[in-house]
Amino acid sequence: MIKEEKIEFMSKWCKYSKYKIEKNNNILYVLPDENAVPITYDPFEIKNDILKDLMIIGEMVNGDETIKFTNTNLTYEAKSKTKEFQKVVLDFVSKYGLLGNFRYFPKNFDFLEKDNEISYSSKLDSSLSIIDFEQRYFWPDKKIDWSKKMTVNDLHRNSGLDANLIQVEGDRLNDFIFSKNYAEPISEIIDFAESVYVTKGVIGTYLYGNLEPDLKEFYAETILNQEVYKINFKYGIENGKIKFQWNFHSLRAAINAMLLLNETNGRTEVRLCKYCGKPFIAENLKAEYDTTTCRNKANIANTRKRKNK
Repeated sequence: MIKEEKIEFMSKWCKYSKYKIEKNNNILYVLPDENAVPITYDPFEIKNDILKDLMIIGEMVNGDETIKFTNTNLTYEAKSKTKEFQKVVLDFVSKYGLLGNFRYFPKNFDFLEKDNEISYSSKLDSSLSIIDFEQRYFWPDKKIDWSKKMTVNDLHRNSGLDANLIQVEGDRLNDFIFSKNYAEPISEIIDFAESVYVTKGVIGTYLYGNLEPDLKEFYAETILNQEVYKINFKYGIENGKIKFQWNFHSLRAAINAMLLLNETNGRTEVRLCKYCGKPFIAENLKAEYDTTTCRNKANIANTRKRKNK
């Protein structure tokens, strides 16, 4: 069995006990159920499960040939309308919560308090207005006047804090992205899942593939261009232990950090099966296949290759 790393991590994220899927402007969203209760947990305690489950969705997308020949944004939207992807995305969110894309995409948050322009990371349409961006995620809040941007009162109401800044909505964090009025498009979750899966594959090909020098350089540039940001850290204390406390504003940013840790900790616990490409959590350092079946099929294929030489 692979041993846990010696570094003691701590972090916090919030999910709800139940989620649902609703349509708004012909876009399918995941959001908390009205009767759901918030649950705060440490995502780094289950980082391998989060990575594996997200990459399972990514492998489903990546295995579809239509992705390679169509506008990918349209394809993600089309896939969000299928029962198959609705189920796996809803299962993922029910286990780990929403990604927190509202906190991830903007390069800064001056627009929340001032009438500044908003700028986004490369993953979002740069022409999206502040009101359109806010409404994209907070449309379930019927109290917001969408003729203008969200007010301080709108943000405070969705924080779960009372007038004395005390959390009154149970075991939830104070950020407004943990509001029951916060929703995320299924297509965005599918898109991110495929991105993480592809990045994992690129890293594996770079490290272990038999690549020509120019192609290896291309793979290296692709890896170096991956976004890992909006995370900082500080000392933390939990149960009498000093811990490495991650501070991040989105689960998406945390997952990017989880993948980086997975690829650099010397164990690579979350792997892709060498035969079928499915993600799995390795139980030992030599594991290359997710199942005995895949290992046997790979051995047969390798034997045939040697015979045909």
